[in-house]
Amino acid sequence: MDYQNDFETWKEKIKALSLSKVKLPNQPIDKITASAETLAVESLKDREELAKAGLNVTFIDEIPSLSGATRYCQANWMSEYQARQEAQKEWLEQSPAAYDLRDEMLHHFSFAFRNNVAVKKKVMRIREGGGHADMIQDLLELAVLGEKNQDPLTKIGFDLTSLQNARATSYAMSELLAVSNGSKDESSPNKLLRDKAYTLLMERVSSIRECGRYVFWKNEERRNKYLND
Repeated sequence: MDYQNDFETWKEKIKALSLSKVKLPNQPIDKITASAETLAVESLKDREELAKAGLNVTFIDEIPSLSGATRYCQANWMSEYQARQEAQKEWLEQSPAAYDLRDEMLHHFSFAFRNNVAVKKKVMRIREGGGHADMIQDLLELAVLGEKNQDPLTKIGFDLTSLQNARATSYAMSELLAVSNGSKDESSPNKLLRDKAYTLLMERVSSIRECGRYVFWKNEERRNKYLND
């Protein structure tokens, strides 16, 4: 099976689904799609009888590819989600050192530029504020400020390689923060596509199950094929 082709088949309909209709999965997607695919096989045997009861039997034909599209969307969302979780873990491990670097640079800069009014004001401004995004910006600004005013730093024995380290750390931490913040974000486009695909799939599954239970209300063996798992 080529789940990506399945997704391409359904992409426009998935994207077009109104947000007001979107439902969230109440079971693992692999279980939901496997159940839907089994239902498609069983309901195909009863196609004529279900059609006579008013079922839109194209729903039966659509389930295999729509199930594949849902699997594809789920894989994309899980890949993104796991990457975000890993980034969040890395942030927790690496951010203390980044904060320490910022604080140490502010300490050295405050002393080095204590008699330079213009630069001292810039250091004081950098010291203001708080939070992760502010720390990342502080490192970059300290690196730039230090590169432009190296002599006073050299005189106090400041290691100028710290400037390059601050710039690199700022860049690396900004990337980690951008990804890790998403681990708490429920508005991911990939997640929304997954939810929409699931919703379209379950609309068809629910219609088939409902009709099947109606048609085979006196045939327990066949009726059981249309019961919810």
